[in-house]
Amino acid sequence: MHCFIYRASSAVLLLVSLLLISELSHAQQRELKERKVRITLLPGIGTNGINATDYTARFSLNLLAGYNGGLDGAEIGPVNINTRYTRGFQAGALNISGGRMEGFNIAGAANYSRRDMNGVQVAGLVNASEGNLQGIQVAGIANANWQSLLGIQVAGITNISRSEVLGIQIAGFVNANYGRAQGIYISGFGNFNTGTAQGIFFGGIVNAARDFQGFSSAGVVNATRNMNGIQVSGLVNTAYRGTGIQIAPINVARSFRGIPVGLISAYGDGRHNIDVWTTDGGFSHIGLKLGTTDIYNMLSVGYNPLIRDRDVWSWGWTIGSYRDLAERRNNPDYEGWFTKSDFSIQNIQEGRAAISLDNLFTYRMMIGRDFASGFKMYAGPTLNLLVSKQEEANEYTWYSLFSGSTRDRGWRFWAGLTIGMQLFDH
Repeated sequence: MHCFIYRASSAVLLLVSLLLISELSHAQQRELKERKVRITLLPGIGTNGINATDYTARFSLNLLAGYNGGLDGAEIGPVNINTRYTRGFQAGALNISGGRMEGFNIAGAANYSRRDMNGVQVAGLVNASEGNLQGIQVAGIANANWQSLLGIQVAGITNISRSEVLGIQIAGFVNANYGRAQGIYISGFGNFNTGTAQGIFFGGIVNAARDFQGFSSAGVVNATRNMNGIQVSGLVNTAYRGTGIQIAPINVARSFRGIPVGLISAYGDGRHNIDVWTTDGGFSHIGLKLGTTDIYNMLSVGYNPLIRDRDVWSWGWTIGSYRDLAERRNNPDYEGWFTKSDFSIQNIQEGRAAISLDNLFTYRMMIGRDFASGFKMYAGPTLNLLVSKQEEANEYTWYSLFSGSTRDRGWRFWAGLTIGMQLFDH
């Protein structure tokens, strides 16, 4: 029974909608007469009678609902419907225009324009336009646009556009565009685009676009096919092909050129190396090096066998650059030689893993040689700064150039040496 009632009511609603659209389309062909003032109780009952769709007015008062030809001024009423166009100011629960809508429209429920809309629309529920939109829309639930948008849209839940968007979109939940998008887009949940997206995108959880240029920041995921710009994410940046900067714990792309900053930056055409190295302080490390051929990120663990009375180990993160000397100097005599420089942060632990305030900051400058089959050796000087809360941390280095303390932490600075090897080709 409930299903039958639902289907019957849906059929009636569809029929009424089709009749209304048919009447609006037919009304476009008629010339409008002008009267300065009109008052309407219900459609067909008013100062213009059953011929209300043949008239436009400077001032229109609809006591319950008005169904008129056009507006060239101001209109107030619960339901305001103009079959041809609306120009001016409207205030009501529902504002509908069968043609172009221009001006300032305020609706408790919805504003709807079947053609272009220019101006400002404010609705408690929905603003919708089937034509081009230029102006500002504010809706408690949604703004929907079927053609191009040039302006600002603010919605409590979603902004939807099926064509080109140039402007600013702000939604509590989702901004969705099916064409080219240019501008600033802010959403509590996500920004979605099936075409080309250019501009600045802030998504509380996700930003997704087919092709993207600009700056994209998401709380969880940035996803795109082609990226040219900057991606910043709380968890993952992913692209099929990318150029620019990616900053996230996890960066993934089939092909990438630029600067990766992450714990894991895995690229199909990038490097996949294992590094093993030791330092003058006694720590030996092994690390997984990923990234592009020029810029790498590395996660590592280390152990200090020189301290016998307790287990001292570390985990760390490194970002650095790699340069082929033959390419850099355009000289084949340097074939097989390379330079590396990187900055790392090592958190030093003693015994079981715990929150530790012992941090070692290191900058390395290295020169190396590629021997064969992805086996490389390198060595070079280091600059080191140890910041620690424990006196035993002095054992992590055998001397210091400068040392001191700040509040409850001590620090030691020294120059050292590192030597290591890199395995596997990139």
